[in-house]
Amino acid sequence: MNKHYNKITFQGNKKNISNKYFEGWYYKQVSKDSKCTISFIPGISYNKIDPHCFIQCIICNEKEELTSFYLKYDVSKFSYQDNPFRVIIDNSSFYENSIEININNEEIKVNGKLEFNNLTELNKSFFNPNIMGYFSYIPNMECNHHIISMKHEISGSLNVNNKPINLDEGVGYLEKDWGSSFPKEYIWLQCNHFEKEDIKLAFSVAIIPLLGTTFKGFFCSLFIKDKEYRFAFYNNSKLKIINIDEKSFTLKLIKGSYELVIKAHVENVEELASPKDGVMNNSIKEGLSGKVSISLEDSKTGYKLSDEGINAGIEIMMKV
Repeated sequence: MNKHYNKITFQGNKKNISNKYFEGWYYKQVSKDSKCTISFIPGISYNKIDPHCFIQCIICNEKEELTSFYLKYDVSKFSYQDNPFRVIIDNSSFYENSIEININNEEIKVNGKLEFNNLTELNKSFFNPNIMGYFSYIPNMECNHHIISMKHEISGSLNVNNKPINLDEGVGYLEKDWGSSFPKEYIWLQCNHFEKEDIKLAFSVAIIPLLGTTFKGFFCSLFIKDKEYRFAFYNNSKLKIINIDEKSFTLKLIKGSYELVIKAHVENVEELASPKDGVMNNSIKEGLSGKVSISLEDSKTGYKLSDEGINAGIEIMMKV
């Protein structure tokens, strides 16, 4: 199987064991009533300082209170298979269409199985095999990103510290990252819960090192029903960050006759571990109860759309 065209599979190899390398998958689940969001990040950290595998978990309750856990395991507890895709960490298994969680330790106990249906993939082509476009062909990027499913349906339930969480008819999202380090500065946003339309939104901008210099790379995938609008640095789109602080940002994206304005705000955030040279000793701040408003206009046809979303995942790690 060609891993380049099947990015959900483990992109590492035996050489990574002594190198500075990380890989992680991000599974986000929101309950049908939007009162609970729970995300799991299974991953591997290869380095000479502290190699290990892990499951990171962040939970947001109906009061928008956040708790997170970082569960560390010996590297020997990590295994994988490509076809069908499966990552195993200790007693938990992560697939493309389901997860089976069995975590029992002093910090947290989580047990249950979730199944995913009707996964929404991005539009693909030879020059745009994933959200990074043709930049996905460049080897040894500091951080690679891949969206596996913009939105999917969930069935199943979890038991978290002896409390049941019903996720039947909930909404999920699935992506992954791999490389050596997270970007030094970046913004990340993901939202599927809009008021008026079936809208799916993912956006990120980061300062990317390449060939001894840096540039500001960005992408935005906006689905309105089944139509995708793609704004990215590799398809001649333009980005203007209008304002930004620790909890909010406003930005404008332009591609051809289309103009998209995104405003986002997140009040409560929680620290998560992030990689630097393969070592999981850095931290980022993520919120799961963010608010988003979007405005899309097409000057050519006069088409206009505006909407507001909740339950947004937001990370603002760019300098104010």
